Amino acid sequence: MNTIIRISEVLFQKYGFYVPLVEIGYESYTFYKEEIDEALVPASVIEHLEEPILTESASYIDLEGNYYLVIQVETGAVEPYEVWLVNDEVVPHFAKQEEEE
Repeated sequence: MNTIIRISEVLFQKYGFYVPLVEIGYESYTFYKEEIDEALVPASVIEHLEEPILTESASYIDLEGNYYLVIQVETGAVEPYEVWLVNDEVVPHFAKQEEEE
């Protein structure tokens, strides 16, 4: 559920539009280390974790057809590791751009 709230908050902060929570897709999966794509999550992020590894994702398609996806990986840290994709392309620091300004 936190992933759903996170995508809504970040899109509001970045673009100024409210995303109703009912319009956000949500999935939760568990993976083994060898199943995780290193292009999305570096091995160094998960190498210390016990298997299976819990992930959550939330997605939203805006009125222009842009597809936003956030994947969170529980690492044992206070904040989960996040991967943001826009139109299926990884966008490093997507959420941090607004938080730092």
